[in-house]
Amino acid sequence: MKMPKNSKSLMIALVLGLLFVLFFTQAVFAQEEVRLSASQETGSVGETVTVKISIANALQTEGGQFDLSYGPLLEPVSATRGDFVPDVSGNLFDSNLNLGDNKLRILWVTAAGSTKESGVVGTIVFRVVSAGETPLNFSDLVIAPPGRTVASTPGRVTGLVETAKERAIRAAEDLIAALPDPVDCKNTAHRTAVLNARAAVAEAKSLHGAVDTDFNNLSRLEGAERVIAKCDAIKAADDAIYALPSVERLTLNDKSKVEEARFLVNRAKTQHGAVDGDFIYLARLVAAENRIGELEGRRPTPPTGGAYYLLIGGSLILVAGTAAILKRRKLHT
Repeated sequence: MKMPKNSKSLMIALVLGLLFVLFFTQAVFAQEEVRLSASQETGSVGETVTVKISIANALQTEGGQFDLSYGPLLEPVSATRGDFVPDVSGNLFDSNLNLGDNKLRILWVTAAGSTKESGVVGTIVFRVVSAGETPLNFSDLVIAPPGRTVASTPGRVTGLVETAKERAIRAAEDLIAALPDPVDCKNTAHRTAVLNARAAVAEAKSLHGAVDTDFNNLSRLEGAERVIAKCDAIKAADDAIYALPSVERLTLNDKSKVEEARFLVNRAKTQHGAVDGDFIYLARLVAAENRIGELEGRRPTPPTGGAYYLLIGGSLILVAGTAAILKRRKLHT
């Protein structure tokens, strides 16, 4: 029996519709599977590593919980919320790092339902206590609201044995990272911190063969040292100026001291980028240089020292005398 044309078209439409419904339903179910994953990290013995716990396909989820197991080569230190669990009213991030049997537990709540499809639920800091490799396995996963399925991808941490050279480099880098920013060259503690960091770098080089490129943040130390070197150069110049005799007591025997003070000022400028405003006693040096010029018979510019005061005094006397003469003539006329 031959099927009518219209019935045949209707049958095709029904089959296509059914296939579409089946495909759409599978896609929805696939999207509903929430996925948790832990990152893979590597660290040397004695260091810490930070493991990220990420989530995907989690739009409108309201929270969850899981246990994470790890090997004895790790020691959990802390757990911190990630961007998937904003720190707003109603939300919660909590952890139990001492669950026992090398396990920890993470719990979070997004009370209004997550507005993010994916993100980082939290980060877990582990200390690497011995060398080796350990998986980070999820268990007892729970996702709210009920009905959402959840799957997981384990992470991994590899602990490496640190050589003496690596330990020395790390110790130096830790001291450099701890340097104050900015460095106050007048602060004794700041100076000590810079000196200790440089000593650690020197030790790593001399005892373990490290080179500059082994240090990731050596430029930070060098910048701090430049600040202190500039400060010391300015102070050396100011101290030399301050030690000069007063302008009235200068003699030609002091010329070399004045020149030395000027040399120190110029060196601070050319080698360390100092400017005139950095020096406390620069005006005193200029006055001393002009006084030396006077003593050598050169015309001072501007006049300074005894000659300056004589010139001012003489001018005042001349003006006063002229005024007296004019007044006297006026009285006799």
